[in-house]
Amino acid sequence: MQRIIALTCEALARSMYALAAQSPHTISIRLYRQGLHNTPKVLHRTLQEQIDDIQPGECDAILLVYGLCGMSTVGLVARHTPLVIPRTHDCIALYLGSHQRYQAEFDAHPGTYWYSLDFLERSEPGSNAGLGATNLGAMDDVYEEYVEKYGQDNADYLMEVMGEWSKHYERAVFIDMGTGDGREFEERARDDAQRRGWIYERKQGDMRLLKMLADGEWNDDEFLIVPPGHAIHQTGQDGLIAAVKVDGTSDD
Repeated sequence: MQRIIALTCEALARSMYALAAQSPHTISIRLYRQGLHNTPKVLHRTLQEQIDDIQPGECDAILLVYGLCGMSTVGLVARHTPLVIPRTHDCIALYLGSHQRYQAEFDAHPGTYWYSLDFLERSEPGSNAGLGATNLGAMDDVYEEYVEKYGQDNADYLMEVMGEWSKHYERAVFIDMGTGDGREFEERARDDAQRRGWIYERKQGDMRLLKMLADGEWNDDEFLIVPPGHAIHQTGQDGLIAAVKVDGTSDD
């Protein structure tokens, strides 16, 4: 049995708490605001500070329950305790159960905006309504402000001019992780799709990758173990990331 500290995005809180309860290891979960994704440098600094605050011998491994997440995890340094991170771009792959499934979805429908109970219930005012490159929550706030200031017709015109981003999206997908009653949030995703003229789909999530992370089943293909004195480095290859010695020598 290992003692593990899991530095976890709160968008994955329900899943990780459920999996920690069943893990053969002792897992302490520390949650961090999902809104930190909007400022990757701040998220990076927050995670490094938390890693540095963990004392030698306090745990056997530190899990980073994140992906690359806008490059926020690139450059994180393992001090005295190994870091373990999934080889994924972001938490969508963690919701879907594998990088391969996410890649297949992306190849088929690159213009997809993703929703989940875990993400929506903890979203902050003005933050993303779902997972995509554009902050829909902020755009909605701007629209309401324009309606109040200029009237609906003028607001619609201004948003059309500003809203070229929406042409990149064609589908809204709600991911059901089976961690609670998500009907209210699924309805929100469906409403967003209808309002924006997107296709709506519902997909079953898969905790496979998160379960492997929590259970200590860290195969080299899907996880990177960062030894002490090494940092996370983006490779641009299929493995996405590698462990690099702080002096710049790669070990992976």
